[in-house]
Amino acid sequence: MLELFVAIKHIRTRKRQTVLAVGAVSLAVAIIIIMRASINGSFDTIFNLFFELAPHVLVLPKEGEEYIYLYKTLIEFVWAIPGVAAVSPALSTTASLSFEDNVENVDMTGVVPSELNKVTSIGDKYMTDGDFYAISSGRRVLLGEKMVENLDVKIGEDVVASSPDTAPMNLVVAGIFRTGVEEWDQSAFVSLETAQEFLGEGDVITYINIQIDDPYQADFVADEISALGYDAKSWRALFPEIEQTLAIETFSNNLVQVLILLIASFGIANVMNMLVLEKTKDVGMLMAMGANRFQVRKIFVFESGILGLAGGALGSAFGALVSVYLNSLAISYSIPTSPQPIVIKFLVDPFDLIAFPLLALALSMVAGVYPAHKASKLDPVVALRG
Repeated sequence: MLELFVAIKHIRTRKRQTVLAVGAVSLAVAIIIIMRASINGSFDTIFNLFFELAPHVLVLPKEGEEYIYLYKTLIEFVWAIPGVAAVSPALSTTASLSFEDNVENVDMTGVVPSELNKVTSIGDKYMTDGDFYAISSGRRVLLGEKMVENLDVKIGEDVVASSPDTAPMNLVVAGIFRTGVEEWDQSAFVSLETAQEFLGEGDVITYINIQIDDPYQADFVADEISALGYDAKSWRALFPEIEQTLAIETFSNNLVQVLILLIASFGIANVMNMLVLEKTKDVGMLMAMGANRFQVRKIFVFESGILGLAGGALGSAFGALVSVYLNSLAISYSIPTSPQPIVIKFLVDPFDLIAFPLLALALSMVAGVYPAHKASKLDPVVALRG
């Protein structure tokens, strides 16, 4: 194809301008790929941190009922749903905890420790003292750090749990946890059996926490359970602000990235405009030899497209390599509210490695339209005179 041949020849004979144009697009795409990898890593970290304490799906009792009565049958049904990774039944009640002269109201929740840990990771990441699994047997309690401070109690000491409708129960403090979330750090956990004994309502629970392999399948799982009459809610319904915040952040970041690439593409437009001025005689010669205006226009559009695609491909490869390297460093930082250091991730989306070079190609071709149109409008006689 004549137009492509001429475009490639122009590129090869103008090495300095070619390097500058390709370098501008490469740098822009590399920056975007690294930014995208950082954003993907941030979103992944936010999701992981959030769902270390929050369920993907929460199941509450049927309308008009205070408890879930046949919860073991319900749990069997939940496990049969594809994608379910963890199921944690819980019995929550309000109690007063007292130690010596100190008294605090608390949300005391009975759980199966091994199942709760699969949903919240509290036993693996948030224990500051004691044994998370110690509550599995006997009358033992895990207390949040704020509750420990308010009661001024230590591990191994007894606190008394009471409520207006129940008999007092002595509980040995078996562990202390800190999540950085005030509501959690003022709560208490006992075994499910201990909570049922304290409440005196029999073998019942108040809710079920569910974790699934793909958080975006939460609506499907919730709908399956709701069909049985239970009040099942996905994290989207429970925490709509999370997805809204991420959507706003995604839009603003994408806008910045497109603007960066657009600026680089206009760098190509400038190079192409200079090329038209430098190649005026060549254009006149081509037109004198029979090339029509459409063919001349195609030459310059092809050239801008080649520069954009080459820059996009190189920038994509470089950005991916830098992102992989930065991710391998496992850079971390600590914040006062979190007991665990947060690792900065750089996660490259394979789709980005294809999409942004193609976007660079498209924007570069668009940016080359005006110089191409300008070249095609040259009068052959005038062009030959230079």
